[in-house]
Amino acid sequence: MHLVYLATSIVPSKAANSIQVMKMCHAFANHGHEVDLIIPSRPEKETEVDDIFSFYDINPNFEITKIPYFELTSVGTFISSYLMARKAAQFEPDLVYGRNVIACSFASSRGFPTVFETHAPITQGRFGKVKQYFFNRLLGHEQTTHLVTISDALKDHYETEYSHFDGDIVVARDGADAVDESTQPIDLDVSGDRFQIGYIGHLYQGRGMNLIAALASRCPHVDFHIIGGDDEAVKYWRGEIDHSENVTFYGFLSPSELDQYRLAFDVLLAPYQRDLETRSGYNTLKWMSPLKIFEYMAAGRPIVASELSAIEEILIDGETALLCDPDDTSEWVNSIRRLQNDPQLQYELGNQAKSEFLSEYTWEVRTRKILDFISDQII
Repeated sequence: MHLVYLATSIVPSKAANSIQVMKMCHAFANHGHEVDLIIPSRPEKETEVDDIFSFYDINPNFEITKIPYFELTSVGTFISSYLMARKAAQFEPDLVYGRNVIACSFASSRGFPTVFETHAPITQGRFGKVKQYFFNRLLGHEQTTHLVTISDALKDHYETEYSHFDGDIVVARDGADAVDESTQPIDLDVSGDRFQIGYIGHLYQGRGMNLIAALASRCPHVDFHIIGGDDEAVKYWRGEIDHSENVTFYGFLSPSELDQYRLAFDVLLAPYQRDLETRSGYNTLKWMSPLKIFEYMAAGRPIVASELSAIEEILIDGETALLCDPDDTSEWVNSIRRLQNDPQLQYELGNQAKSEFLSEYTWEVRTRKILDFISDQII
């Protein structure tokens, strides 16, 4: 089938949503489908790279089309979305799939089978009333047969708020790529046989940097490695914990570089806080399905993560991770020490998480689940 994917992601960029979109298009194409990704062009925001596909560590098995970008106002968003749908129509696709609700609404109104993937309540974020209007239009179109959500909590929200929708809602949690077996851990610049703990992700509000700073202070014989964040955030946190000689900052690394780092760490941290915010400043704690967790699971290293409902949809305490109260630093210290003193537990947690990941959470598994679910109406 010919699938057109509509998104507002900036590609290439450091944002997790751009990674998710590119990986999904790659996985759809790996199933043998012809895929075209349509996104806005924003050169002033795009990360400079020599090759977009290499940056995301994927094969160039789909096409990318960029439409003109308009300023992020309600009118500009409307125009960009309309142009996306118009471009999609030129491809005459068998299926339109996307994360842009306005563009999906326009595509559906043109008569194309359309599936919308949502990562939060439709009213959350900018232009909530505008998106609400187009979402209701989308649900009213005969061609809109399915919604995709990333968590059970989000599915429950849509089933409650939009009970008149007679289509289907499928939960497809996010995913990651399996680690190539030829990948070798990078040699960390560390001394002695110290315990190595890694964190990979953004550094803004709610990601747990305050907790990591406290852990570094209370675990002086453990090395902490922080990968991610823009230059300003890295500078800020370096200043906050410059007294800790056991913390190393790397800044942003491309997705293609990260597997070798994940494999080099003894433990991987996911210290999400209760006041979690996205880059745009909205709390997504209740609905999230973080890429980080699946990337950690793929590495087969033990994970220590926050005991939050969205995380508990994915990880099981004592089986695939150790889960800790995000407000209790002592729990995190005890979990780190427990793993440090128990290599067998390290192996069991990492191995079970990797096994669960390979069966449930690769991008290929995710796209197959979605395709199977919609096959009766679309394929």
